[in-house]
Amino acid sequence: MKQHNRKARLQNLFFYLLLGIGVLLIGWLGTRHNWVWDWSDNAQNSLSPGSVLILERLESPLKITAFVPGEPRLRRQITDIVERYRRHRPDISLAFVDPSRNPALTRKLGIRVSGEMRLEYQGRSELLREINEQSLGDAIQRLLQTDERWILALQGHGERRLEGQVNHDLGLFGEQLRRKGYKVQALNLAAEALVPTNTALLVIASPQHPYLEAETRLLLNYIEAGGNLLWLMEPGAQQGLEPIAAAIGMQVLPGTLVDANAASLGLDDPTMVLVPRYPEHPATKSFDLTSLYPQAAAIEAVENGDWKATPLLGTLPNSWNETGTLKGEISRDPSLGERAGPLSVGIAFTREYKGRQQRLMVIGDGDFLSNTFLGNGGNLDLGLNLVRWLTWEERLMDIPSSISRDRTFDLSQAAGSFIGLVFLILLPAGLLLTGILVWWHRRRL
Repeated sequence: MKQHNRKARLQNLFFYLLLGIGVLLIGWLGTRHNWVWDWSDNAQNSLSPGSVLILERLESPLKITAFVPGEPRLRRQITDIVERYRRHRPDISLAFVDPSRNPALTRKLGIRVSGEMRLEYQGRSELLREINEQSLGDAIQRLLQTDERWILALQGHGERRLEGQVNHDLGLFGEQLRRKGYKVQALNLAAEALVPTNTALLVIASPQHPYLEAETRLLLNYIEAGGNLLWLMEPGAQQGLEPIAAAIGMQVLPGTLVDANAASLGLDDPTMVLVPRYPEHPATKSFDLTSLYPQAAAIEAVENGDWKATPLLGTLPNSWNETGTLKGEISRDPSLGERAGPLSVGIAFTREYKGRQQRLMVIGDGDFLSNTFLGNGGNLDLGLNLVRWLTWEERLMDIPSSISRDRTFDLSQAAGSFIGLVFLILLPAGLLLTGILVWWHRRRL
């Protein structure tokens, strides 16, 4: 019996010894390796895939300096956000500076508010006041650009404006371009009489009035000198830009594109053209979102020895260019030059110019980037991809426009009123009534 008790005590001692060794080993491993599991809803405490893609583009350490006084709560908030990035890139450093103790440095760097952050990367810097994943991601993207990228949009002929706020303008898209680090500015050829030489991309966005012959010649000179172009067209007249179309080998088919496939998705407008598939091209090879084009024109490339044409945006088979009225029942009439799809909505043109690839993109629709339709399908992400390709920013091609998860919860007025009625009135009244009934029942007993 005593031998059995001694053996049991030895087994217990051996068990606790192994347990202690195991705990020590876990502690030692914890100091050498860092594993984090995010079990929160929608992984809201982890970086989104888009943010991880941005970090993969960094080629050297990123330094973050937060100008925060001795406020533990704000410093802890900043530290928690930056730690999410450090899990993927340990070479990201974070330092805190108290502005009240370093006023000279604060003034020198242009720090104005408490909590402002300064990001430094390869000799470039960005100041950041918003502390969230989206603003940090946009700031890192701006730092990744090695030089200034100027995007000039023509004005003076009723074009869509990259700073405009009305429905048909491109203001929301222009704001996205600025957030990604592009410099956006309007250009009136009649007033300036030239396209600046530092222009990374020139945008012609659906002009409503014809260009003067001299203005068209300036545009041709810009293209002949190797300039990149994004040309958004509309069905109908080309507003004096026919010489440009002829120079690059492009023509517009008559009429407006209609798409019978839209009805299967619940779209009542037959002129809403769907593009769900894209070719293996640097501008679209990683893109798989459906884009939509309202009131678009079909375009096609013609033989041209200088330019290589690649159709990027193609319609589905059950579509055609309708030359008649767009009311009532619509059907294709081949005798009127109406061609069956697939047809091209957008074509990329490239050529070699002085050792560098010159890039042009012609799209038979400007509405898809307008304030009204920018949020439809993948329109915004496609627009950003095309601009990145046109400005030689291929390394940022597959980064989505919004890298942070949507954590907002919007309720209609009726839903909010219903929830308020239930939880603020009916539920408390029900609990009160239940209590009264229990009290009355016990009193009767």
